[in-house]
Amino acid sequence: MSQTFPQTFHVIVAEDDPVVAVTIAETLEERGFRVTIGRNGFDAFKIDQNDPADILITDLRMPHFDGTSLIARMQEQRPELPILVTTGYSDNLPKEEPGQLSVVHKPFSEDSIVRAVQSLLGVA
Repeated sequence: MSQTFPQTFHVIVAEDDPVVAVTIAETLEERGFRVTIGRNGFDAFKIDQNDPADILITDLRMPHFDGTSLIARMQEQRPELPILVTTGYSDNLPKEEPGQLSVVHKPFSEDSIVRAVQSLLGVA
């Protein structure tokens, strides 16, 4: 049985692979999260400007505006925003900070995404 949350958290997913983006979105929506998908970092940044997220999930390697650039921009504008990085690479990873930034390696399980989001948001 999946747990849902009384408060609807808004999650922005920045992911250029539509299969991965939809998998993350469906997994979180089934648990009561509201999810918006951006196809790259620029799209995700624009979404956040109009509808601020409670948490950002981003791939690192994307065209047009990669995850590293998005993370830097978001940390500058919204330093309190929790960020979950999903990546298939092990080089040039951002430094993990409890409650602020976590990394989940691809391929990942649905449970690992949910646990990471819950941990970053401080909900169980």
